[in-house]
Amino acid sequence: LVHYKILIFCKFTLLKPYKQLYYNILIYRTPLNGYLKGTDGSGDSLLGILYRGIIILFSCFYLFRTRYSNYIKVLLLSAVFLSVYQLIIGGFSSRTFMMLIKILNFYFVISLLLGCKYFSSYTQVVRSAIWYGVIAAFILIYCFVFKVGYGSYTDETFGTKGFFVAMNDVGLTILLLNILACYSFQKTKNNNYLLASLVMSGGACLVGSMACFFGTAFILLSFAISVLFMDFEDYKSSRTLKIIVVLFLFVIFNFLVIKIITIIQEDSFLSRKYADIMEVFLSASGRDRLIDAAVRTIGNFNVFDWFFGKGNLFLIENQRYLHFEAPKEAEVDPIDLIGQSGIIFSFFILYIPIKKLFSCIKGFFKKHNILDYWSVIALFMFIGHACYGGHAYTSPLVLSYLAVFIYLIDNKNKINIS
Repeated sequence: LVHYKILIFCKFTLLKPYKQLYYNILIYRTPLNGYLKGTDGSGDSLLGILYRGIIILFSCFYLFRTRYSNYIKVLLLSAVFLSVYQLIIGGFSSRTFMMLIKILNFYFVISLLLGCKYFSSYTQVVRSAIWYGVIAAFILIYCFVFKVGYGSYTDETFGTKGFFVAMNDVGLTILLLNILACYSFQKTKNNNYLLASLVMSGGACLVGSMACFFGTAFILLSFAISVLFMDFEDYKSSRTLKIIVVLFLFVIFNFLVIKIITIIQEDSFLSRKYADIMEVFLSASGRDRLIDAAVRTIGNFNVFDWFFGKGNLFLIENQRYLHFEAPKEAEVDPIDLIGQSGIIFSFFILYIPIKKLFSCIKGFFKKHNILDYWSVIALFMFIGHACYGGHAYTSPLVLSYLAVFIYLIDNKNKINIS
């Protein structure tokens, strides 16, 4: 999928002369996986499962050798207990197992980043992560311009899925990597990172979702504020950059906002979706009905259900309320985590990003560090997306790049990127 995750795979094989071949194949793993699923993205492909299996396999060397080792032991024991408990009550399924593996992907990746010596180069990790975001955004732009790939959400509506299937996951990933590019530009003053940010901003908007529209606008506004008004201990904006940002705010940004509003107004699907957005925020997300069904399901929980969840039974009860043909999540991470895994396990899963958010807020007010500033924005966006749109804590793709931010935060006194 990305260079920083496949380096360990290359190093541990006897096929070192073919490292570039691995790189070329795996960096396009997400769109290739979508392409193999067929013209509508509903077919089958084992590429993602095989790739996650490789990450799990090599992370085993480092799971219990980092600062998160004790935390990981608790999570793994909890996951085993939950599986046994849900087998007893009849709530365990392959879907439940895959959810646990997806959630734990963050700890597999962070263990590799913190434990393996091949990831001691912060520059290589950052560049490789941003490289994925640029490629994903470029594919979206290409597919939108040349009208190839999957359509977005419904027929005859704005946006594209490119050759990606899980669009919420890809959208949030590009937003996080856009933030990483903004940080890297200000940290190094390397214009390549600024170009990467602009490409990702364009690609994210072409997804056509509210999260990507407003997420990108929020990132660009945060960048403008940091350039024009913020005083950092490790970064000072040049006068030239300030002038460019002012022009961007009053000319380009104004044009983009008008363009986006016009697209929404002229598009029947989007105009209905974003109508009265401030009054029906949850309804605009398209998840109001899902949330209502999930809350009604959880409302019938007993004490054991609250503590340990109901696994697949939670999804089946949602299905009954929703009159769907298949079990369905609420697509809001805290609700789905509690419903399927209970309060205890969910607390440990939800805790780390929230703890890091408050730590970065405290660090920013204390030292006005540029990494703390952008980490607050990234973690706030991650947690907000999890609560509003889901597909954050339960997405292996998103969690891989959350791990990059945690990796940088945990080493912020050592970072030297170029």
